[in-house]
Amino acid sequence: MRSHPRRVWLALLLGASVASAGACKGTESAGGEPIGAHEVWPAGLPKPADVAEAQAQRARGVVWTDRQVRQFYLERVATIGEGDRVLQGAGKPMEERALAAYEARRVARLTARAMMQDAAAVEALRARDRDKYGAPEGPSFTYLVERAQAKGLTGDAVYQSIIDSAQRTDAATNSSMGL
Repeated sequence: MRSHPRRVWLALLLGASVASAGACKGTESAGGEPIGAHEVWPAGLPKPADVAEAQAQRARGVVWTDRQVRQFYLERVATIGEGDRVLQGAGKPMEERALAAYEARRVARLTARAMMQDAAAVEALRARDRDKYGAPEGPSFTYLVERAQAKGLTGDAVYQSIIDSAQRTDAATNSSMGL
């Protein structure tokens, strides 16, 4: 029986999130230094597993600062590499690994947006993604495959590029948040 990549990835992501609950270890800036590795997550402030949980927590009055939302996002993205190594060790094919990395990044993006307090800022991000990728929630897996192929990549190199890009974040945004 073949496991569903999203379920496998979410289990890996949640496990890695628990293991790295305090800081953004593993996420590096362009200069190679850890981003936000000194940041300690406030005691008692929840980290939602997904969009539904973030929405439920906000409905109960939980508030995250923009910096905390970005830190959360960076922590989640930092787990993608280890999740991919686990899938690779389990002998999963490149396409499945790429799909899992893509899905982890997508869930991190959407969960972070659900945590944001500023509805106008969320809508601006959605508009940017609509303009850039043709979809308000960011690129589709098919979009990323086609973009890699347009760059001349073929075979497993297409999927490796997706795995690699899923682990990169915008250094300017990180810097603007002090992370």
